[in-house]
Amino acid sequence: MRSRFNQRDGGQSLAEFAMVLPVFLILVFGIIDFGMGLRAYITVAQATREGARYAAVGNPAGTFTSGGSGDCSGSVTTSAVGKVCSTMNGLNLTNVDSVSVTYPQGNEPGKPVRVQASYEYHYITPLKAIVNFISAGSLNDTITVTSATDMRLE
Repeated sequence: MRSRFNQRDGGQSLAEFAMVLPVFLILVFGIIDFGMGLRAYITVAQATREGARYAAVGNPAGTFTSGGSGDCSGSVTTSAVGKVCSTMNGLNLTNVDSVSVTYPQGNEPGKPVRVQASYEYHYITPLKAIVNFISAGSLNDTITVTSATDMRLE
């Protein structure tokens, strides 16, 4: 008599699993993408600190062209922009939107130098597809990670 009840409940657990699975996948993929996005942010922030320090001790600013060209095309570290790009190891340099080195008050000792970088993080899991399927397309294709650092020229 008891086995008859267990056979009737099999469809219920399948329905419950189908309801819980999308939420579980969003949670797991969200944790993975959040971790990788945080890694990208930490890398960009560290790269701007390295570039600002490199520029603060008297090295040239350098130039950047979008798409990973300019000083980001190779491991050139003769300029502050090149130092920023070489410090972003592990990130795809073609996703670097901009790297800028500016001297807001002039290029003299004691004045500040500002290094700013922007990076487009692309999802590595199918999180976007799942969320857009459920919410009718409310998640963007990329996340823009931006960091800026100011240091005093020596």
